[in-house]
Amino acid sequence: MRLIILSLIFFVSAVCNAQQKCDCDSVFTFVYGQWDKVNNMSYHSAKTERKMGVMESAEFDFVIQRSPFKAAGVMAEKKHRILYDPAQNEKEALYIPNGFPFTNLWLDINGHLFRGLNHYTISNAGCNFIFGIIRNEFIKMPEKFTCTKKNINGAAVIQIYAETDDYSTFEYTGLKGETVLSISEKFKVLAYALIEYNDNLSGYTDDCEGLKMKVPTHYGSKVNLVVSAKHGLPNLIQVSDPKGLIQQYKYTNYKFDLKLDPDYFTEDYQDSID
Repeated sequence: MRLIILSLIFFVSAVCNAQQKCDCDSVFTFVYGQWDKVNNMSYHSAKTERKMGVMESAEFDFVIQRSPFKAAGVMAEKKHRILYDPAQNEKEALYIPNGFPFTNLWLDINGHLFRGLNHYTISNAGCNFIFGIIRNEFIKMPEKFTCTKKNINGAAVIQIYAETDDYSTFEYTGLKGETVLSISEKFKVLAYALIEYNDNLSGYTDDCEGLKMKVPTHYGSKVNLVVSAKHGLPNLIQVSDPKGLIQQYKYTNYKFDLKLDPDYFTEDYQDSID
């Protein structure tokens, strides 16, 4: 482990010059390389998301298995648990309430009951999804990105920042079989933004065939990603659009290579934790 950490420090030093400016392409290579090395991990997530003009916050503790992907989370305040194993059920997650309704429920991970207007869902936990989003923006407009090594609260980090004044919307008519989620994936934009910008959309699985809608040209007008220079995973993600901050995520308490019970990602085990 010590040799791995030393090699990471050497790599970060190599892509950042004396002025602390970094080559963004090399930074993304570093970040993805570190995520690929993760076997499993736990972390605390504090999110703030805009939902129809109101900023809502929540905190979760997650345990993620990298491959095959599995995720277990607990709501920090209410202590409800969620469990997702796509090999068992790709479209639904198990909701284990800490109290009423006192019954475990299988719920559509993108449905109104489970996801509601949350910007992401349990299948997006971990880093692969969000890294893909930001790297896609880098591919679209690399000249807008700056990467800078900094020291924040005594910890070495790399800030990946982009800002564009080209953020706008264009009109699009949904094709047969398309949903809010598939359209957001098609154009690499924030799925929630489609709902907020279009009064004729209310959920992520809405049938969009024949519907005219406004689609953003970018995921955000400002993107700020701060990753640890030690392990390469995010400490902070902020995305804004012309209206202001649309989402913020803070990540703390990372732990890697956990010794998990073989049954950890099962209903019986999660039921037994509390």
